[in-house]
Amino acid sequence: MSKTFKKIPLSNDTFTRRTEVLAYDLVNQLTDDIKDAPCLSLAVDESTDSTDQAQLCVFVRYFSKAKGTFCEDILGLTPLCHTRGEDIYEAIIQMLNERGIDVKHIVSFTTDGAPAMIGKEKGAVLRLKEQHSDLLTYHCIIHQSVLCASLGKEYSDVMETIMKLVNYLRASSALQHRLLRALLTEVNAAYDDLLLHNNVRWLSEGKVLERFWGNQERFGDVFVPAEKYLQPPFKGTHCCHQIIHCVALALELQI
Repeated sequence: MSKTFKKIPLSNDTFTRRTEVLAYDLVNQLTDDIKDAPCLSLAVDESTDSTDQAQLCVFVRYFSKAKGTFCEDILGLTPLCHTRGEDIYEAIIQMLNERGIDVKHIVSFTTDGAPAMIGKEKGAVLRLKEQHSDLLTYHCIIHQSVLCASLGKEYSDVMETIMKLVNYLRASSALQHRLLRALLTEVNAAYDDLLLHNNVRWLSEGKVLERFWGNQERFGDVFVPAEKYLQPPFKGTHCCHQIIHCVALALELQI
């Protein structure tokens, strides 16, 4: 057996070549599947990575005749020098041309509603509609949910206080985190730990709030500095109703 393994080439060049072959084959399979589909829809989002490089990500949804079901996949990811409407449009057209996909094969186009996407004069959608007048356009439901998640001041204050409290309990020190987990396990709490939240992954609010509310009776004054976090209006029945409303709203948006 050892002799057999020794015969297997394990050089960097071999692994690189095999990875490229696999990637090329997967791209071809996806392209052939899309071309065979009666229609398709695209979802496009532009963002920046950790190096501040603008990236355009295009998702595709189509009906696969071979699989007999709707499929979703990443059509492509391409860097952008500029993020104007014409730049996004040209990047999308180039991606479609490389795959041999006709623009008129696209039924719907979903964006985040940014001016570069849906601008009335130079938006990418406007330019696409010049080639395909029947193209349906949508505003991404997730981005609409972000707007819905923007609470009024009353609920926003409660949400901000809860997030500060959760981050204090969970991340202020390793020792406190271990003690918190030990306490929740000992008292058979609904959850044995809390989740961290950050604004980038805003959909995590639902799970964070759910775990906080499920364990809120266990915290007491053991870990929580009452003078720092539990000042009015964070106490009382009215505040409890606000927290319950925030939990329900966040979980509904998360579904």
